[in-house]
Amino acid sequence: MKKIRTVIFALFTALISLTSAAQDRPNIVMIMADDLGGRDLAVYGNTFNESPNIDKLANEGMLFHNAYAAPVCSATRASILSGQYPTRVGIFDFIPGHWRPYEEVTVPIHETTHLSEDVNTIGDAMQS
Repeated sequence: MKKIRTVIFALFTALISLTSAAQDRPNIVMIMADDLGGRDLAVYGNTFNESPNIDKLANEGMLFHNAYAAPVCSATRASILSGQYPTRVGIFDFIPGHWRPYEEVTVPIHETTHLSEDVNTIGDAMQS
C-alpha cells in the first residue's frame, strides 16, 4: 500500500511539473538596484562599496558594459516600464514627493509626473 501511494505521489508530482513547464507566458524575475552609477559595484572594479550579492549574480550571469543610465530613480523606473529612453517619455528628473499631506501640492505644468496613456508598458506586454 505504501508503494502505491509513493507511485501515485510521484506521478502526480510529474504531471504538475509537466503542466507548469508548458506555460505560454515566461516567468521573469527582474532585480533592480536603484541609484547606482556605472562603476559603483565591485564587479566593475569599485573597491569601496561592498555588494557581494549583486556581484555574485553578475559573476554567475552577464555583465553589461555599454548601457544608458538615468541619474534618478523616476527616470529609471519610467524607462524600465516603457522600454524607452526616459527623455522619450518625458521623465528625466525625480518626481517630487510630498512630505506634508496637509499642504496643497503644486506641480509646475511643464513637469511630467506620469507615463502617457498611449505608452505601452511591460505590464501591457505581459497581459497579451
